[in-house]
Amino acid sequence: MFRSLMPLLARDFHVLAPDLIGFGNSAAPSRESFEYTFENLTKNVAGFLAALKVDQYFLHVFDYGAPIGFRLAMRQPERVLGIVSQNGNIYQEGLGPKWAERAKYWANPTPEPRAQYESAFAPETIKGQYLTGEKPGTVGPDGFP
Repeated sequence: MFRSLMPLLARDFHVLAPDLIGFGNSAAPSRESFEYTFENLTKNVAGFLAALKVDQYFLHVFDYGAPIGFRLAMRQPERVLGIVSQNGNIYQEGLGPKWAERAKYWANPTPEPRAQYESAFAPETIKGQYLTGEKPGTVGPDGFP
């Protein structure tokens, strides 16, 4: 989805697309060394923006990035020139019924329910997320296993 969008935006904007810790091509520290919370991911992105001396920006938030982008906007609204939200829930009701079962797992992360979600991270599942709906041969293999 973003492979086509980013070059179009880059015609008029300086595009920054930080890779969240544990996502994409970034390192995935162990849960013992990094607490995977939206709060910690927000701190990381805020540090990224500070290191690049980005004072104002438009936000394009999507999926798991939405809670991070909205936290940035709430902390320093004067920096945000606009927000485009694409599939980014900011309310619990928007998650839908499938997340109710996952919330049970989050509250009690035992090995049995964890095994049910392993297929979500299987190479074929991830590959399908990148390739479904795209013309064969048009998506580079660098973004999926």
